[in-house]
Amino acid sequence: MTRRTLAEHQRALLTGIAPIPAMEVLITDASGSILAEDLVSEGPLPPVAIATCDGYALTAKDVAWATEAAPVALAVSHDVGWDARGPRRHVARTAARIVSGASMPVGADAVVPIGATDGGVATVEVRATIRPGANVRAAGADAAAGKVLVKAGTRLGARQLGLAAGLGRRRLSVHPTPRVVVIPVGRELEEASRSGKGGTVPESNSHMLVVMAAEAGANAFRVGAVPDDRITLRATLEDQLVRADLIITTGGLSDARDETLPDVLRDLGDFNVYRVALTPGRRHGSGRISAAPGAAGTPVFALPGHPAAAIVAFEMYVRPVLRTMSGYAEKHRPRVSVRSASVWESPAGVVQCVPVLVDKPHQAGASGKIVGDPSQPSLADLAVANALAVVPEEVTSVAVGDTLSCILWDN
Repeated sequence: MTRRTLAEHQRALLTGIAPIPAMEVLITDASGSILAEDLVSEGPLPPVAIATCDGYALTAKDVAWATEAAPVALAVSHDVGWDARGPRRHVARTAARIVSGASMPVGADAVVPIGATDGGVATVEVRATIRPGANVRAAGADAAAGKVLVKAGTRLGARQLGLAAGLGRRRLSVHPTPRVVVIPVGRELEEASRSGKGGTVPESNSHMLVVMAAEAGANAFRVGAVPDDRITLRATLEDQLVRADLIITTGGLSDARDETLPDVLRDLGDFNVYRVALTPGRRHGSGRISAAPGAAGTPVFALPGHPAAAIVAFEMYVRPVLRTMSGYAEKHRPRVSVRSASVWESPAGVVQCVPVLVDKPHQAGASGKIVGDPSQPSLADLAVANALAVVPEEVTSVAVGDTLSCILWDN
């Protein structure tokens, strides 16, 4: 069995991984996808000055002395509505009735709200002074021509799509969301139930991994537990290859004679099991498989069956691969430095991941306390923790006050 450091394993798995090729889609279908090219303003946004309230467009200097007691009367030159084909030129010492969002007449520099006038139709009395630019959104106020508004690698949500629509874009170039299939393997596994049979284990890993894959930006699908049976395993894997950009298995990697997963995966392509210097979990599998000989193959990651080891493996090397396939610019969760509030021993030559509870995760001077036994973290410990402390290979002991590099989960 080949041995690897965690860094070697991470580099190897990212080799040959690239974003799913970009395609143009309607903006209504782009939600959740990753933008494949910068979204650039082709012209100023808005292209012309816009009124931000209902009222009268005018030149501020024409009402410089207006008061409630001594209003200034101006002739109403015309009405400006949504259907105006283009802004007309403003006539000095007049006012144009205008609705919010309509284009300002060329030369007018302010809008007096209706409430500061008598609401006149042919002539309007303005009862207050106003400064130039009041109640007007200037041309280019949102964006100048040529400005990058949304960078490639950004996940498209409501705000980004609203901006694209505001720019008049009907289509966007995006990286399609990768499809991930999660397959738990083991004869002992059964679907979660209060009335479990003796000798069986409620299957939990696939539920966790599907959610983690979705949080990483994938469309994730769960397959029910598959027994360690060559025929059943192969049939399941071949069926899922039709819809998968990436397959994740969990369990079935021990040295037991009835563990058939590695052999089945080797029969379907190029697959190897590695002893990775990472704890919890040491045995990890990876490769590419295909139902058709000679095909490029679909990446497959075989994760340990222990829940804590499966979560750590996903966090440390599956998530960056998924983010790369999705087209994200940022591949890893943010890390924070916190002070240790606990003492424990860490194995030499191995990256140890320990669930911790960070008291003030987004503030300077935060401290982190281990949850449970650091040498044998449980699923219950991980459920309580809000971060994962990553102890480097060369560190063999952690003391109170030591600096911990922590991956934040709830960020």
